[in-house]
Amino acid sequence: MTDDYTEKMTELIELMRLIGNDTQQCEVKECARRISSTITDTLSAFSNGSGGWIILGLSERNGFTPVEGFNARAMQESLSQACEKMTPVVRPTIVTCPFEGANLVFARVNEMLPRDKPCFLTEQGPYGGSYIRTGDGDRHMNSYEVDRLIEEHLQPTYDLDLVPHASVDDLDPTLTARLLARVREQHPHVFADRSDEDALLDLQVLRHDDSDTATVGGVLRPTLAGLLTLGRYPQKYYPRLSITIAVFPGTSRDDVFRGDERLVASKSIVGPIPVMINDAVESLMHWIGAKRPDYPPLVLREAIANALTHRDYSPDARGTQVTISVFTDRIEITNPGGLYGTVTHDVLAQAHPVAGMPLQSTRNQFLFTLLESTPYPGGGFVNPEGGDGYQRIAAALREAGIEPATTVNTINTFTMTITRHRTTTSGNPSDIAKAITTVLERHSAMSLKEIIRELQLTPLAATSGMRELLREGRVTRVRLDDDPTQRYRLKAS
Repeated sequence: MTDDYTEKMTELIELMRLIGNDTQQCEVKECARRISSTITDTLSAFSNGSGGWIILGLSERNGFTPVEGFNARAMQESLSQACEKMTPVVRPTIVTCPFEGANLVFARVNEMLPRDKPCFLTEQGPYGGSYIRTGDGDRHMNSYEVDRLIEEHLQPTYDLDLVPHASVDDLDPTLTARLLARVREQHPHVFADRSDEDALLDLQVLRHDDSDTATVGGVLRPTLAGLLTLGRYPQKYYPRLSITIAVFPGTSRDDVFRGDERLVASKSIVGPIPVMINDAVESLMHWIGAKRPDYPPLVLREAIANALTHRDYSPDARGTQVTISVFTDRIEITNPGGLYGTVTHDVLAQAHPVAGMPLQSTRNQFLFTLLESTPYPGGGFVNPEGGDGYQRIAAALREAGIEPATTVNTINTFTMTITRHRTTTSGNPSDIAKAITTVLERHSAMSLKEIIRELQLTPLAATSGMRELLREGRVTRVRLDDDPTQRYRLKAS
């Protein structure tokens, strides 16, 4: 068992030596004489995020080499004591592993269940002692992020909020009629004999506004879920509950924001959710080419539907749009609010979910249910099968021979990236080494981060490929005079 941890630790250290710093998933502390004062920040950050690894006794300043005189036994005990200072108490796996003639402390901190977050330093409380991992460091969580985590202890009901000043006239009659026909077809024993108004009340499309004392029983108003699914123009009341699309000229935002380049195109998509999904997919297919197989329309449709269905609709997030960024090598779809409930990043990353068990856990349960019966203008329904959109995306990409979509989950946002690359990122090192060689042929020198971004590789895959090239003498390390970043170039033949 210890051998497995030693192998994993060695792999992480080799990666950090290649890229020159610690990573999103691994934090290094020297702890030459005492435990680091920021170790509780890291324990909190990994517990509140996607988990991670901690290595004690390694010096980042000295090229990730063992610290002289490091006392592994004492630091292992100090790390255990630090875990007891957290609420909830952190229970990592802590082992001592040999490395280059020394013993290091190696710990795996798992992501906590949503109901247990936020994890914080007890003496500072949740708003003062909660952290999250950002890049290769730990960042203090703001009150919005802490509130969102505490909110997950109970089922949010923001999608049931009444829309002030809205009325039944704000609903699209065609979409409404088709939704009612659908639910009566699906559930005849429940809805067949219900009037349209009663059915819309049962479905929580409408609710009585009891604050309107001038009307007996309260005036009927759309809920947020009802307006978003069936409204003529929801942005009349919530102008930022929309989609914005930006088409970039290259593979980086820097091409626009730091240079003289301009966006190729940009567009704001408005309307109810089924209309926004349709219009967004049509716009994307127009810009990328309708006959191009790189981005199957089904994949784009499901990814956009997921973003609109599962985004954060709390009052703090209603000023934030869903964004779609189109680059020459990928499309990124980002929504406010991270994953919710029992669906963690690790669950999403499973290559083969259990058949017949959807990845289903939503913060917007009433909106989600409505969208199962909400029609698209041109036919079909937004979410007819309920909760298995991610599996449909994965299956469609496999069938098209395209790399799996990648995801980045934070408390604030969730981003799905769909790449047009067909290079197998999980292939053997030889395949990846060939891909790296091809990229280096086009550049004088590149850092590992640039190679990862260019090829859409995982860091460990890129590390494996680069190790092979270094071992075979086909690549050499270089440093530019004005830049300390480690770069690589092909050796002259």
